[in-house]
Amino acid sequence: MFHKFMIVPVIALAAVAVSAADPVAVSVQPLGDLLIDRELRAPASVVSANRAVVTAEVSALIKEVAADVGAAVRKGDPLIRLDDDNARLALAHARASLAALDAQIDQAKQRLLKAEELLEKSFVSDDELTSRRTDLAVVEANRNAQLVAIMQAELTLSRTRINAPYDATVVERQAQVGGFAMPGSPLITIVQTDRREIDAEIDPQHAKGLASVSELRFVSQGQSWPVALVRLSDVIETSTRKLRGRFVFSGDAAPVGASGELVWRESQGLVPVTLIVQRGTEFGVFVVNDSRAQFVAIPGAQEGRPAALDLSRGTMVVSRGHILLQDGDALQIDGQ
Repeated sequence: MFHKFMIVPVIALAAVAVSAADPVAVSVQPLGDLLIDRELRAPASVVSANRAVVTAEVSALIKEVAADVGAAVRKGDPLIRLDDDNARLALAHARASLAALDAQIDQAKQRLLKAEELLEKSFVSDDELTSRRTDLAVVEANRNAQLVAIMQAELTLSRTRINAPYDATVVERQAQVGGFAMPGSPLITIVQTDRREIDAEIDPQHAKGLASVSELRFVSQGQSWPVALVRLSDVIETSTRKLRGRFVFSGDAAPVGASGELVWRESQGLVPVTLIVQRGTEFGVFVVNDSRAQFVAIPGAQEGRPAALDLSRGTMVVSRGHILLQDGDALQIDGQ
């Protein structure tokens, strides 16, 4: 009885030994077919191309605030109306002065014509003729100056109507109806909405290849917008050690003030996380070496992150069945 029971464990151990020697069924693929691009991200926010504090250019009472805080305005829409009575009076006076000068010019021309006729009959001297020519030239010069005065009066009148210089949203109002505006007085603050840019902080080591990236996206609150690079600073900011880049939306745009990330991919060829396993203290992948598994450690690899592998793209990598493999295991490759 004793010998009978001793034979059973010996047979079981033999079966286990045979099982351990059996090849492990796996699938393999060339490394080049498995590599993925590296996705990079940078903090970014949407900013307006222009934020302006609109100020008065003339002195006048504030008659109307046409756009209040939160209002969206289009280019040319009225923002502020100033009292224009004085400006209209000044323009009317300038035009009346021009009419008077025109009458003086007509008179000076007639006197000059008459003097020229009398000179032929020797009834006037050359000095008198010169004097009348001078009189005409002076009045004509005064007329030109008066034309400038009219232009100035028209400009002053136009500045009593303050219009939006671009599509914008009013974010702050300083003007009050009945208040008196003077040149330089802040009236209203607007943020341009038809030119939005993404401001991003770029790591200098990723900046070089950014211009050749085919797919750039701004991602915020689960939404994504395609963008394009406009300019990239070549100065590393001392506070962040980053380069500042500006990007524009290729189509629809996120609202001004939205914060998120700039996302793009670099074609550097990384081993996906699903292929990387840990053996001992190292992370790496299994490759095929003479029908056996060979563990290849990836220097600097971290758990849960893709990693770069310095092997030929034609190297056959175990893509399925690698989780339980050990270095040196025999392999049964699918299809062979």
